[in-house]
Amino acid sequence: MTRHHFQINKPYAAKLIRVATRPIENDPNVPLQLIRLEFAIYWMAEGRKLESQGEIACRDLVVGKLIPIHKDSGLNAYADALGIAHGITDTRSWIALEVVGAWIELEFGPPEVVGGRNPFYRIAAFDPKGWSIEEYRYDLTKEWVRPGVAADALKVSESTIRRRVGVFVKEFGSRLVRRTEGNQRRIHLPLLLNLWED
Repeated sequence: MTRHHFQINKPYAAKLIRVATRPIENDPNVPLQLIRLEFAIYWMAEGRKLESQGEIACRDLVVGKLIPIHKDSGLNAYADALGIAHGITDTRSWIALEVVGAWIELEFGPPEVVGGRNPFYRIAAFDPKGWSIEEYRYDLTKEWVRPGVAADALKVSESTIRRRVGVFVKEFGSRLVRRTEGNQRRIHLPLLLNLWED
């Protein structure tokens, strides 16, 4: 799989479109939770225009009462950028951000050797007021989509989507693929994006 590589030393705007909890293997009685933040990425173009790239960048954070927030500069950086003043260790504070649709400004670092992702090199709060927003032509928050829409969202061919979904569906079944009344295949895009990132 080839990941999309973002430009470095270039500011982007990003809108938080999804906050999802992720499974972890720790003792369930330990108050820790892994959450994934999913951001839609926008170019900051001339004339104060935000242009959607149809790309999603994800970051995972561990939150919980055991986290020493006074020492965790990474967690605090995300909390500051996203406007969480209180309840930083409370998962509900992070999940509530999805409803708000918080924005950040960020710069990507060079791709990591392992995994090939661009890390977030710098993040800061961002207010899109006064900017015109050009959305991607496909709704990245729509859950059940045609294979062609999934292919466009991931910038791969439909045959690649069918092949990879054929592997994933063995484990995830109807959580990943459903059929319409007309027997058309629909793919759960948020789940596919998470599996693709992994």
